[in-house]
Amino acid sequence: MSILPPGSTKASTTAPTDSSLGALVQYDDDGALILGVITGTKRDRYTVLNMRGREIELARPRLYRLPAGTSAAGPTVGARTEALNAIARDIEKEASELNVEELWSFVHEDNRLYSVSELCQSYFGADTPEKHAGLRIALIREKVHFKRDKDGFEPRSAQVVGDLKIAEESKKRKVTIREATVACVAQRAKDPTAPIPSDIEENLALMAEVAAGVAHTDQARQKEGKELIHLCAQALKVSDNAPIERQAFDVLLRCGYFTKDSNLSFIRHDIPTRYSQDSLEEAQRFTVPSRLEDFPEEDRALRIDLTSKHAFTIDDISTQDMDDAISIERTPDGYELGIHITDVAWAIKPDSAVDREARRRATSLYCADQTVNMLPQALSDMKLSLRQGEVRPCLSVVAQLSENFAIRDWTVVPSFIRVAQRYTYDDVDLLLEHEDETLMRVYHIATECEQDRIRRGAVRVHRREVVPFVEDDGSVRLLEIDEESPARSLIAELMILANSLMAQFAVRNNLPVLFRGQERPDENARQAAVDVPEGPAKDFTTRSKLKKSTVSFEPHYHAGLGLDSYIQATSPIRRYLDLCHQRQFLAFFHGQKLWIPKAEFEPLAAEVEMHLNSANLASRETKRYWLLRYLEQRKRGTPITGTVVRLDTKSPLVELDEVYITVFVKTNKPVRMGEQVSLKVVSADPHADYVRLEVVS
Repeated sequence: MSILPPGSTKASTTAPTDSSLGALVQYDDDGALILGVITGTKRDRYTVLNMRGREIELARPRLYRLPAGTSAAGPTVGARTEALNAIARDIEKEASELNVEELWSFVHEDNRLYSVSELCQSYFGADTPEKHAGLRIALIREKVHFKRDKDGFEPRSAQVVGDLKIAEESKKRKVTIREATVACVAQRAKDPTAPIPSDIEENLALMAEVAAGVAHTDQARQKEGKELIHLCAQALKVSDNAPIERQAFDVLLRCGYFTKDSNLSFIRHDIPTRYSQDSLEEAQRFTVPSRLEDFPEEDRALRIDLTSKHAFTIDDISTQDMDDAISIERTPDGYELGIHITDVAWAIKPDSAVDREARRRATSLYCADQTVNMLPQALSDMKLSLRQGEVRPCLSVVAQLSENFAIRDWTVVPSFIRVAQRYTYDDVDLLLEHEDETLMRVYHIATECEQDRIRRGAVRVHRREVVPFVEDDGSVRLLEIDEESPARSLIAELMILANSLMAQFAVRNNLPVLFRGQERPDENARQAAVDVPEGPAKDFTTRSKLKKSTVSFEPHYHAGLGLDSYIQATSPIRRYLDLCHQRQFLAFFHGQKLWIPKAEFEPLAAEVEMHLNSANLASRETKRYWLLRYLEQRKRGTPITGTVVRLDTKSPLVELDEVYITVFVKTNKPVRMGEQVSLKVVSADPHADYVRLEVVS
C-alpha cells in the first residue's frame, strides 16, 4: 500500500459519454446508491437497467461511471439483473471491509481533493469497479474523515475529525438512550414498579416539558421531544389524534411517571422542587446557639437584648416557618410596640449553596399538593423560625406610641428575642372576643394604622379567599379564609407598618432597596365602581381598576396602601428580596458602607423578579387547577351559585361561590351586573383550565 502521489484534485471518473453502452454506473435514489448498466442513449439522457430489474431514463449529471473491468452482460434482462446484483454484493463487501480511518491516515496531511480512482490506487493498488464503488460508498456513508466535493473527497483535519467523532458518539448514544426510553416506558406500562435507569431520566423530563407546553427556544430539542413521544405513543398504542401535549401526558401517565394530578405548572414555569446536596448539607451544618451567652461576641455587641419582652407569634396552625413576632409593653406615656423579623441574613452568607438555591427560587410556594420552601426545612422550619422558647437574632422595628396609639417615634435595630407564646389566628380571634388586654392593644394599634392609611388615600379591597387541600384519597377539601378576621387583619396591618417604617429607614440612610409602589387609579376608573352593586361585583370592579404595582430603587407612592414609600422586608424566610434588604440593613448596622451598591443590586433584583413572576404564575395556576378539580369531583347536578362581575365580554364573567374563581358562562337569558345566578357544572378539565357551566333555569 503506497502513499498517494500529488495529482489533479479533479475526479477522474465523469458522467458517461455516448460510447458508454454496457458501462457500469451508480446513481442516487433517495439517499441509496443504486448500481446499474447503461443500455441506451438519447441526447443527454441515458437508459439504465438497474439492479432491481427496471429500465429507467436518467439525465447525464445523475450518473457516476465506474471504471471498466467488470461486465453485467447477459442474453436477457433477468441475466443482466442477476449479474448486477452479484457485482453489488461484491461492492457492498468491499465497502463494509474498508477501514476509512486507515485510508485517511495516509492522505490527510496533503490537504487536497482526491478522486476515488487515486484513493483506490493508493489503498488497494488497483482501481477495479468493485473496489472503486465500494470505496466510494464507504466514504459517502462515513462522513467523519472525508468531506465530499462533487465526485472527489478531501480528507478533514485532525482537529475536525476529533470533533466529529465526539459528535458521532453523542449521536449514537442519543439513539441508544432513545431506544432504552421507549423500552422502559413500555415495561413500566406493564409493571409500574420497574426501575427507571438514570440515563433516561432526561428524556422523561423532556417529554414532561412537552406535556406541560414548555416552549423551547432550542428547536432541535423540541423536535427531539416530539419524536420521542411519537415513538412511545406507538409502543403504548396511545392515540395520535390528540394534541402532542395530551399524547405526552398520556404516555407519562400510562408508564407511572405522572399521576393524573401531576403539577404541569411547576414544569411549565421551571419551578425547582429539589435542593442541591451542597445546600442540604450546609443547612444541616448550621447551628444556632441555644443560649444568648453562646452567641459570638460580635453579635452580642451589635444586638439589643429584647429577650425579656413578651414576644408572641400569630400564624396558621400548620405554619412552621414563622418569621415575625410581636411585643407590646406599657410605658410611662404610652406603649412600646415591637415587630420582630427573624434575621435570615445573619445565617445565610451571599453566594453560599443555600443562598444560590434561595435566589433561584425567589419565594416559597404553598400549594394544595405540596409546599416548596425557599430555604431547606432545616433552616426555614427549625433553625431560623421564631419558635417558642428559643433565642433568635432579629431585626426589630420598635415604635413608641402615645396613649391613643399614635406613633411618636420609631427605630430599626438588630436584636435578640425569645418568643414566649405561639398563637394561631383562631386563638387570637377568640381571645379578642373575650377582650384579652394585650391583644386588644395590638388590635387597636393596627386599626389606627389602617384608618390613617385610608385617610391618606389607601384603597380597601375585599377579597374572598379559599385554600384547597388534597386529602389522602385524592379528594379536594376547601378551607375558607376570612382575610378580614380580626387576627389576620391585625397581622397584615402590622406587617404593612413594619415594611413602611423600614422603607423610611432606607430612605433616611440612603440604602439601595427595591421600593414597591402603585399609581393612583384614573378618576373614571374610580367612578366605574360607583354604580356597581355592593358585594363581589363591586369588589371585582374595584380590583380590576387598580393599576399594576411597580418596583423601583427610588421611593414612590403606593396608591393601594396609601404610603409614600414601601418595601417588602418582613418575610426573609419566604422571599429572597426581603433577605437582600436585611443584608443592606445589617451592613449599615455593622458600620459598612453597603452590602451591595445599586448598580449591582439592579440586575440581581431583575433576575429575582423574573423568578418571582414565574413562581407566582405557577402558584395561581396550581391553585386554580385544584379548585377546578374540586368542581369536577363535586356532585354533578348540584347547583353552585355565583355573582355576575363583568358584562363587557362575549359571555358574562361570573365569580363562583365556594371556590371564588371567575369563569365565563353561557346563558340564553340576559343577566345584570351583581346578579346572583345558579349554575351547574357540565364538564371540567383541570389540566386544560376548562370548565363548562350552564345557568339553571
